[in-house]
Amino acid sequence: MRNHIIHIKSRLSGVGIMNEQLAKISKEWSISKDVAFSMNLALEEIVTNVIQHGYNGHDEYDITIRFSLEKHNLRIQIKDGAPEFNPLEIPEPDDLAKPLEDRNIGGLGIHLVKKFTDNFSYRRMNSKNVITLLKKIDDGN
Repeated sequence: MRNHIIHIKSRLSGVGIMNEQLAKISKEWSISKDVAFSMNLALEEIVTNVIQHGYNGHDEYDITIRFSLEKHNLRIQIKDGAPEFNPLEIPEPDDLAKPLEDRNIGGLGIHLVKKFTDNFSYRRMNSKNVITLLKKIDDGN
């Protein structure tokens, strides 16, 4: 198993750093562009939500991101010390077929994270939110 850990501050500029690191390890670890793209979208959604909603725009807090290459998976774990928030408790949008202007606000980003990953989990551990995203990198054959 290979690991790469980064620490960013709760600033939107940290999202760019995170994206660069994911691109770098995707190349080094021979992760397909499709997997890297899916995980980038999911990761960006989660981290942006942590920055904007969890830390309410305060830019001095730490977010730790661990990228792990397992046998057949890319796993990304995000840890933050924002107030407890389980994104899996957000109801699925029930108005996806409606035009954008007629939809309710909220929930679409988490819905997309679920669609772009093979597994999405949350736990609260040691006063930290821990979100884990998993994407299969091959079929295991």
